[in-house]
Amino acid sequence: MSMNKSKITIEYDECCKQKQIQKKVKRPNGRFMMQREMVPVKDPRCWEVITAENTLEFTPGQRLTKKQMESLCRGVNYDVQIGMPGQFRITGSRY
Repeated sequence: MSMNKSKITIEYDECCKQKQIQKKVKRPNGRFMMQREMVPVKDPRCWEVITAENTLEFTPGQRLTKKQMESLCRGVNYDVQIGMPGQFRITGSRY
């Protein structure tokens, strides 16, 4: 009995490296204004699983951290294919 490798396709998505926050800023007339600011995310989930065959551990649409992705690539049970944004995904829709 031979065990097949699970095929997983992953895309890198840089937009998850930062998130948008709102800050209150006091104006000279005494009123407050909301200001949006982009801040870096501590442990970003930039890698998205596009397809997963013969595995129940990963599902399409699941986001992975850098540590999870590196351990997945080192694993002997997985055949991992990594691409840039839009390379494997057919539509831009997340749903």
